[in-house]
Amino acid sequence: MIRVRLLALLGLSLLLPAATALAQGDYELRFPVGVRAGWTEWENRGQVHLGAHVALGEMMENLYFTPNLELGFGGGSTVAAFNGDVTWSFSEMATGGWGLYAGGSLGLIWADPEDKAADADLGLSVLAGLTRRFTNGHDGFLEVRAGVLDSPGLKVTFGYNLF
Repeated sequence: MIRVRLLALLGLSLLLPAATALAQGDYELRFPVGVRAGWTEWENRGQVHLGAHVALGEMMENLYFTPNLELGFGGGSTVAAFNGDVTWSFSEMATGGWGLYAGGSLGLIWADPEDKAADADLGLSVLAGLTRRFTNGHDGFLEVRAGVLDSPGLKVTFGYNLF
């Protein structure tokens, strides 16, 4: 239970940059904060996952870093993942507010199945997604992620940048 509380606290800390900017009256953040939710399939167990992310921007042209925290529930286990996503935006294919991206992620994954002892490990995954810029200036996305090493086999995630 203490681990779950610590993970929840870590997740809330991802929202700190947004809260600071809103308190100052600056509503356009340099690093957008968003929420994510979806379905995870791992070792024949299905889960719903919820989380938050911070888009830390371009590391170089078209290369982005977006760390995120996700908590998965159901299927007889609880999973928490802190992922460091690095993605390439195919800007030459972007049209009418739509865009494509692909990349990889190194994540710290903690799993607590009901029938086994809790375990933490580093995981590696590949991902691809579709983005949409809405008229309000916010971005949404649909992402598919496949585990390569010690990661969930398949994840489908929808996300939205709130700030």
